[in-house]
Amino acid sequence: MARDQAEPTVPKKLSGRLPAHSYHHSCGYSGVLNPRIGGNVGSKLLVDTAPDRYELFLLGEGEKKVTLEVETRVPNAALFTFNKEDHTLGNLLRDKLTRSPHVLFAAYQVPHPLFAVFKLRVQTNGEVTPKQAVVQACNDLVKELQTLDQEFTKEWELKKISQESGGERF
Repeated sequence: MARDQAEPTVPKKLSGRLPAHSYHHSCGYSGVLNPRIGGNVGSKLLVDTAPDRYELFLLGEGEKKVTLEVETRVPNAALFTFNKEDHTLGNLLRDKLTRSPHVLFAAYQVPHPLFAVFKLRVQTNGEVTPKQAVVQACNDLVKELQTLDQEFTKEWELKKISQESGGERF
């Protein structure tokens, strides 16, 4: 390289890390730099990287709520992938399916806790397909939750009426 051309400067590594000032600019932090502790003091993130709350449960364009993959190694088995759902629905479905007389096996897995996806594996005895078993379990859960909602609303209204008539307060 000729003497009149300047060499490009590359940040030097210090004890396996980039210098604090390089780290500061690459991560979008603001705060006071303190090279003795290798970073920022009193820093905060400038850019909010968390997804909007509605993105955790609303499907994007072209996204499917449930996908079905037939299991070829085990008879009468399938793997369902539920998108934008978590342990709440996974555990409810697993419990409902294991109580069904036609289901031999039902289990779910959340591949990563940061992504709202779970995989449900179902094996039946052959009298019903795994898809029919899952649909029936979903229908049963909806009926149970509707009953729970009705009972809760009824009890809530009765409590309000008793408080208005001078009953005891909680």
